[in-house]
Amino acid sequence: MKKLSLVFICTMFVISNIFAQGAKAEFEKAQKAGKSIYLIVTDKLATGTDGLLKIVEDAQKTAKKTAVIKLDRDDKANADLISKYRLAGAPLPMVLVLASNGVASGGLTSKDATVEKLLSFLPTKTQAEVLLGFENDKPAFIVCGKKNAKDKTTIEAECKQAITSLGNKATQVFVDVDSKEEINFLALIKPDLTKTTVLVFNGKGQYTGTLESTAKSIRNRNLFQV
Repeated sequence: MKKLSLVFICTMFVISNIFAQGAKAEFEKAQKAGKSIYLIVTDKLATGTDGLLKIVEDAQKTAKKTAVIKLDRDDKANADLISKYRLAGAPLPMVLVLASNGVASGGLTSKDATVEKLLSFLPTKTQAEVLLGFENDKPAFIVCGKKNAKDKTTIEAECKQAITSLGNKATQVFVDVDSKEEINFLALIKPDLTKTTVLVFNGKGQYTGTLESTAKSIRNRNLFQV
């Protein structure tokens, strides 16, 4: 009887610990699986949460590699996530769209949320890398062009040297303008699709200029001030 009681107590402790983690456990599981996250934020006073959940679930039918997680702002176990994403004063209910690396790409209230918007807000792999850099105040060199373009190697080397001159505190990525996987990101940054260009953003995520592959030197251009 004592052994049975001990097993029962241990089981209840494990269950209690799982619930005490709030949305954190689901969040970490989704990240490890490489999934983007639709984080539905609500509380006991929010109205329209069920309707928002339905819209998000409809979006998930198209965006297969996503997780839908409900976060209760009243639950103290969620305090870290509330603080990290500055959700304390956000109008509820709302859905926050997150990449698998945890970076937020946008948010929508229940009044504004549509399936189309939720799908367009999903960050691509390259976009997530750039956004993560912005969170760490890193400027970004976004090289856009065709994968087999003759000037791609040259312009990427020039960007790399520019980053070295910045103490390696910048992000450099390449976006293939023909890539279906980068459609959302391409629609957002809207590069010239006919030639290789470099879109430059400062560490605050503000666009500061575009350079063509014929530019003599990226290193000597002061494009990080707004």
